[in-house]
Amino acid sequence: MMHIFSMKSKTKKLKIRPLDDAPVLYIPLLKSYGSMPEPIVNVGDKVKKYQLIAQSINNMPANMHSPVSGIVTDIKEALQADGFMATTIVINNDFQEIETELPKDDTYSYTSEQLIELIEAAGIVGEGGAQFPTSLKYRLGGQKINTFIINGTECEPYLTADYALMAEHTEELFKGIGIANRILQADDIVITIEEQNKELQKIFNPLLQKAEYKNYRVVVLPNEYPQGGELQLIRSVTGLEMPRSQRPRDIGVIVSNVGTICAIYDAVVNRHPVISRTITILGEESRNEGNFEVKIGTPVGHFISLFGLSVTNKTVVLGGPMMGRGITDWNVPVSKGSSGVLFFRKEKIKRSNCISCGYCVDVCPMYLMPMKFEENFRRGKYFNLEKYSISSCIECAACEYICPSNVPLIESIKEGKIKLKQLADAIR
Repeated sequence: MMHIFSMKSKTKKLKIRPLDDAPVLYIPLLKSYGSMPEPIVNVGDKVKKYQLIAQSINNMPANMHSPVSGIVTDIKEALQADGFMATTIVINNDFQEIETELPKDDTYSYTSEQLIELIEAAGIVGEGGAQFPTSLKYRLGGQKINTFIINGTECEPYLTADYALMAEHTEELFKGIGIANRILQADDIVITIEEQNKELQKIFNPLLQKAEYKNYRVVVLPNEYPQGGELQLIRSVTGLEMPRSQRPRDIGVIVSNVGTICAIYDAVVNRHPVISRTITILGEESRNEGNFEVKIGTPVGHFISLFGLSVTNKTVVLGGPMMGRGITDWNVPVSKGSSGVLFFRKEKIKRSNCISCGYCVDVCPMYLMPMKFEENFRRGKYFNLEKYSISSCIECAACEYICPSNVPLIESIKEGKIKLKQLADAIR
């Protein structure tokens, strides 16, 4: 793990604000393990806010709901931030905020299975980036969970959305944890934060003293990257090393991001499906920086026009500066896993050849050999990428950050994964 420069102080104390809605939204139906939600609306349909517009198949990956009221103008394949194409429902916003009727029944007496079904219906996924369906994660198959980790370790530079949620929506967070643990039944509930955010403990303390939260505790972790990765977090909190072939629940652990937990609270208490998320807008070339509540499907171009930004000689990143993606198609939308929209000056980076220093291996949290990904990708030996376990790479970009030769390691990894998927699809 390593220490990296952070600009969090610019937005850390700024309150979450609603972002003005975009006139057109692009709702991505992302694939996961070969499945994607099936559209249940057609072009020309009028839709209401919160209306189900795409239904998951076999619980994968997640239901999608309309963030606004308006008209479906297209259902098409469109580019996403990860470089893949995805079926996308395009909705013209009528700005009338006509809402579909939501259930109003009391969920206090819901069984674990009923809570899981509600989480599934609301389309809740991991908001830390992976977007794995939370309902599937919480179906334990009889496995006993000992430790429930709530990941508030927002270790990427610039990003403060999770901090804002923990600071402003503390009670909702704690109640959401309680709701989730009605399913998980963990004895040890751990909220992780970084040293640079330790003042959150003062905000948490009044609630931690309540009897209903007696098994909650806070663990303060060093300001190191990528401390917030799931495997790294489990190792830091429990001391357990999880084999790549296992899932956290196999060793009695579940990890959920604070954004996911707040979404669970909103779904169970207010019956709201996921139609928005909190993101950070920042960067040397940003304006109106801060933490914003943004509708899912908001295109990157909306931020550019809303803030009057010029994109000449700028780099626009969807996500964090380390794991995010550079965007050139302004219709690429915010997804449930998007944590930020960042604006940077475009810089020319002088690339050199690998000098075999091994720094990339030293910092890799997954104990991989990143230089082998770049070497095999450059030579077109794509099937060799899996020989070096490219699928285990979490794309944290620590390798490229530390590389003295500026070898395009993360580009090779991301493009390599796309190439492997294309080859696998062609074989099918």
